[in-house]
Amino acid sequence: MRVEQVMHASPETLTPDHRVEDALAVYKRTGVNCVPILGPDGAPVGILTIFRVVDALKQGFGTDVAIREVMDPNIVSVRNDEQFEVVCHQMPMERLLVLNDQNRLVGVLTKMELIRKVYDAFDTAERRTHEMRQIIDCAMDGILVLDHEGREVSRNQRFAALAPGWSDDVAPDGDTPASAVAAGIRACLAGGTAFARLVDEDGGRRMVLTVSPLRDPDGVPSRYVATLRDLSEVDALRREADRKSREIEALRTSRFDDDPPVAESPSMVRLFQQAACVGRVDSTILITGETGVGKEVVAMRIHRHSPRRDGPLIQINCGAIPEHLQEAELFGYEKGAFTGADRAGRIGLFEVASGGTLMLDEVGEMGPGLQVKLLRALQEGVFHRIGGRAPIRVDVRVIAMTNRDLRRMVAEKTFREDLYYRLNVVPLAVPPLRERPEDVVPLAERFLAQFSRRLRRRIILTDAQRALLAAYPWPGNVRELANMMERLAVLSGMDESADPVWQSLATAVRPSLPPGPGTDHPLPGEGLREAVARFERGCLETALAAADSLRGAAKRLGVPHTTLLRKLREHGLSVRK
Repeated sequence: MRVEQVMHASPETLTPDHRVEDALAVYKRTGVNCVPILGPDGAPVGILTIFRVVDALKQGFGTDVAIREVMDPNIVSVRNDEQFEVVCHQMPMERLLVLNDQNRLVGVLTKMELIRKVYDAFDTAERRTHEMRQIIDCAMDGILVLDHEGREVSRNQRFAALAPGWSDDVAPDGDTPASAVAAGIRACLAGGTAFARLVDEDGGRRMVLTVSPLRDPDGVPSRYVATLRDLSEVDALRREADRKSREIEALRTSRFDDDPPVAESPSMVRLFQQAACVGRVDSTILITGETGVGKEVVAMRIHRHSPRRDGPLIQINCGAIPEHLQEAELFGYEKGAFTGADRAGRIGLFEVASGGTLMLDEVGEMGPGLQVKLLRALQEGVFHRIGGRAPIRVDVRVIAMTNRDLRRMVAEKTFREDLYYRLNVVPLAVPPLRERPEDVVPLAERFLAQFSRRLRRRIILTDAQRALLAAYPWPGNVRELANMMERLAVLSGMDESADPVWQSLATAVRPSLPPGPGTDHPLPGEGLREAVARFERGCLETALAAADSLRGAAKRLGVPHTTLLRKLREHGLSVRK
């Protein structure tokens, strides 16, 4: 018997550009639980099951999301002319796409379709009995067929394995799967309706039992079909879906883009060169620096220059997770490990990041107990889930980041010394923005361009504004600068609403400048234009006094050399050295 004889022929299909709501309409219209997805050339590119739709809705997607965002691209296919007996013994999934010799979709082969065909085949001719026996033995579900009085007619090998000891006279009040089947059959016989329940085996395996009547044309039950499904495969798929959702969430929340990093100052040029160099090896990296200096950008630079760049990139902020949940997030847990845990268990981010890079942000906030487990995972590449006994081996490159002084924490006994040295294999320190003034204006213009595109506005900084940005110390570092540029982009379309932003920045800068013309408080009745011009002159004089050359002064102000010369002429300033 060939595959085309048992497949669901000519299934309805959709494209990646269709919406999830279109798939729901197909499910309702045709009674199927999966839809093949075809590309522009008509070739299969994925499949969307009702289970993936449910998972997508749980993750917050709407029914208007494109199918390409939630479909399963990992399709498995067979040829329509293959022998079914060979395929069913190796059937790896719940469903297979069936292609012809031109690689065009001609049908779908599902386990549920096989079961329905088995049910229909019991009353067929004797010559098909052997073939139907092979079909039901290929099913991963245990199948038991009974007559109208509840006596066994047939069962497959899988049912015998899942419910050992089953017989027509087994007691229904025991605690074995066979007893649960007996109780379900009696309930179905008594009520005449389908019966379903969850069966928990002593060994920890969970199964779903269903007992359904098959009715003759007059509506009278003529057969009863009991099925047992082992949920271990479903649990594995749920864990895989959880892993994929975390990867997607990590990519969705990532603030990195494909633009090259801004590095005009010598310290940042050297730092990014070091990051690209250490990216080629798998050594553990410890990135330190004040809050908001851009440690994540350096970590991303390392990942992109590593052999793991095509693997997952997972980031976890240890300071944003309560201490009692940090271990569960990082290493996962088995089902029933603690009160409130997911019944199916959950894999940790260490497993999610296997084959890629794990970024541990704010590692100094990690609890003492978790530090011990992390140390072993880094040293041996092995850990245990909470409540688990089986060791889990992973291949992860760790990049740790912190704004705290870990050396002082080691001296204060709040951070393990051995873990500190295990993390501090290759230390990279990101300087604060006030120590690299050459980067301020290029960063500001980068952020302003991004926000301007988003808001569909054209915003250009004046030379006076660039000088003001370069003079400000930026205690919040790059994060404060980005927030300032977003504020300017938002307020720029509201007449003169952005002017107070510059005035507040000038007020903050003025006390940090040495006394001189243009740096004192505004004069009575003085307008904004005059105050900015006076401030600009003070910035020019301060830069000239602090730098060894005109080019050095221009670099300090973050403006081109020609702009500095023009501004000197405008303000009537001359160079004396």
